[in-house]
Formats: sequence, C-alpha cells, structure tokens
Amino acid sequence: MPLYRDSNFLVVHPGSDNTIFSFGLQDSLSPPQYKIPSVVYQNSNTKEFKSKKESEEFNEVRPIVKGKIVDVDGFNYLLKVILQSVINENPIITINQIPLLLIAPSNAWSREKVEYVVKYVLEELEFTAFNIIDLSLAANFGVGVSTSSCVVNVGRETTQVMPVIGSRPVKFAGTYIAGKGSNLINQEIQKLLPDFTPEQVEALKCSGIYEVLNTQENNFYSFSDLNNTDDGTQDGNFDVAKIIAQEEGEEVEGEEDGKEEEEKPNRELEINTFTDPVSGAKVEVKKERFQGTSVFVNAIAEAIFETLSYVPDLEKRQECYDNIILVGSTFKIPGLKQAVLSKLHAEYLVRPPPENGKDENPTAVHSAIATYQQADDVEDTNGDGGFVLSQVPSSIKLAKYPEYFPEWKKPKGTGGSWEDVYFLGAEIYAKQIFSGNSNHGGELFVDNDVYEEKGPQGLWDVVI
Repeated sequence: MPLYRDSNFLVVHPGSDNTIFSFGLQDSLSPPQYKIPSVVYQNSNTKEFKSKKESEEFNEVRPIVKGKIVDVDGFNYLLKVILQSVINENPIITINQIPLLLIAPSNAWSREKVEYVVKYVLEELEFTAFNIIDLSLAANFGVGVSTSSCVVNVGRETTQVMPVIGSRPVKFAGTYIAGKGSNLINQEIQKLLPDFTPEQVEALKCSGIYEVLNTQENNFYSFSDLNNTDDGTQDGNFDVAKIIAQEEGEEVEGEEDGKEEEEKPNRELEINTFTDPVSGAKVEVKKERFQGTSVFVNAIAEAIFETLSYVPDLEKRQECYDNIILVGSTFKIPGLKQAVLSKLHAEYLVRPPPENGKDENPTAVHSAIATYQQADDVEDTNGDGGFVLSQVPSSIKLAKYPEYFPEWKKPKGTGGSWEDVYFLGAEIYAKQIFSGNSNHGGELFVDNDVYEEKGPQGLWDVVI
C-alpha cells in the first residue's frame, strides 16, 4: 500500500460554469487554488477533444449542464486537462503518487455516468487512488459543528437541498430544482433595469454594491422606498440582527482591524457605481441595487422547508434547522444569507401561543403552525387541554463556521470564502482517507486491487 503525501492530493469540484481544484494540501487548509472554465472543445470530424479551440472545426462542449454530466467523454477530458496541468507544473511527480478526490453535487450525477468516470480515471488516466464525496457531506465536514445539517447548494440554474443526518446524506429527502438558481436574481434585476445587458446585470450582481438590506438602520432607503418588504420583514418577536451576529460572527466583519471607515457604506449612498465588463466604463445604479432578491429568497426558504418536512425524526429535523449551510458563489451577495434566514423565521418558525391568548401579529399565520395544529404527535401533558408544542422548527439558525482555518476568513471585507466550505470539508476528508496506511485493505478509496476485483462498481463500497 503506497503512502500518499498531503502535498500530492488532488481535490476537484467540477461545476456547470467553472471547475475549482487544488493540488497539494497545506498545513493550514486553504480555499481552492485554481478556477478554470468547465469547457472543452471537440473536433466535429474526428471527435477528438482539445483544451482550446484550435480551428473552426472545433466546437465548444460544456460537459456539465445544470449540475448534471451531459457529456461524459467531455467530462473525462476535462479531468485529463487538470491532470496534465498538474504534471506539467510538477514534472518530478508521477501519476501513481497522486490520489484524486472528486466533489459531486448531491442528487445530480447518475450512477452509470459516475461508473464510466471511475473506469476512465483508473484505466486511462492510471490513478491508483480515487474516491468521490457528496457535496452536502463535504460541507457538513467543513463546518464541523454537528453531524446533522441542511445544505443548500445554489448554482446558476439549479438549487439542491440535502439534509445530512449522522454524517450521511438523506438522499430520499434531497431536492434537486432545475431552472431555479441565481438566475432568479438576474431575471428580477433585468426587470428593474431593462436597459442593462445580461453582462451588466451579472456584473452588478457580483460587484459588491448589490446588497440585500435586512434592517432599516443607517440605510439611505427604507423598505417602503424599496417596495421590497419580503426580503426584510421581521416579526416583532424575533431579532434577526442579533441571531445573525451570534451565528455568523465572521460574516459581519466588514473592515480591516484598526482601520476606520473613510467613506460612507453602500447602504447610505443614494447612488453607487460598478464597472461595465465590456466597455470598462462606470455605471451608476440607484435603489435598484437593493432590490430583486425576493423571488430567490422565497424559493430557497420554501425548498428548505419542503425538503426537511421529509425527515421523519423530529429531533433530527430540528438539528438540521439549527445547522443550515448555504453554499455557492451567489451567497457572496451581502445580506443574502441573512435574508434567507429572516424569511424562514417569518414563514416557518413555530412559536408558542401568546400568554394573553391574543396574537399581536395576526397576519403571520405560518404553514408550520397550521401543520402543528393538525398534527397527531402533540402531547396533552395536563389532561386538561394544555398542550406542549412538539412540532419543529422551534428554532432556525445558520451553521456557525469554525474559528480556525484562517485562510478561509479572507478577505474579511467580503466575509471570507465560506461559500466554498464544502471544498474545505473535502480536504479534511482527503486527509482522512489518503494519508498513511489508513486504507486498511481498500475500503476508503478505489485502488488497483479494488478495481481489479469489483470493477467500477467497487466505488459504491467506498463512498460514504
């Protein structure tokens, strides 16, 4: 059994638009080192693949669409391109010294195509150690606060919600939503700013001046001005700002230590600017930069509630609600995570009835409360009609990120790199399965012995 060095680990997450990967793990685990487009080029006559468009005969191929592998040969060639780049940069390293771990999106890759990838990786690329980790499980490992969580992975055109219970993805409860991702925000911005090109819309969304306002303090625009109350409405019994401060301390560090603010923050400005990606000119935006997320936030909150309703164990369901992990670059938008949490509280949090019997907020008749009132599992502990609330969620929280791993806290001004926390979890998992003699006969990854005995199907004996 070979010894695999941490410095030779190859961790890859192939996405629909971009693929991120790292070669070699440092002592202090770091965010992914490389980001490349998930694109290859195929000759229309010979069908061979290349990494660049060498002539007009080559057509662009995107092997992954909406999170799913649609061209497995193109996908395999993308892995080959990554391996070749690693070997070119490290010519003294041979392939049999490199273990490969792929991060797979939950409920998206078919078993048939995954087995085809296993065959290619072991036979054609000649890796001697290979495994796959589910993205939701990797995110749970990366956060590390509980064995149970609810992981929401948002892409450009997809959203995937997966409960993790006891460090296992609950596949039957997982939700894959095609056509609904960050594109919902783009569509709303386009309605608000019809003269913007799609490129300008995307640039605005990613600019940092596009922001979700969750409180009215110190904002130039009030919620009535924005006419977008769905994003920020707070129930009178619930302090969103306080909860966010407790659960996501790292994300509210908006300034460098010891550095005083010299200019007004974005939310206090009537107008702000971003750079047009085509012309390079500055483009001015008014209050529209605070609007356009309500449809997205509503869809994410609803998907979380519906997914977790399939978890039959109420205690485990509550654990998932207490550890919600939001991943994907969309959640770099300032205030967006808080908006999702606020919406979940407003719509689905179960509250005990008021002591005076009067509801101070009569319009907030939430579906979760209705579910509770009709549930069979409420207890009459007093025998006189005095019920104890047993329906969940009785609390909803974002998972708290670890205090260590300093590289993941950078840059502080944008809340760090936690939107890729699943990559951190994959690095932790890779160290567990590939280091030293930990394989114990091959049950933690596919090696040559496992492959010779069981073929590509041997992967399912080593995937957790």
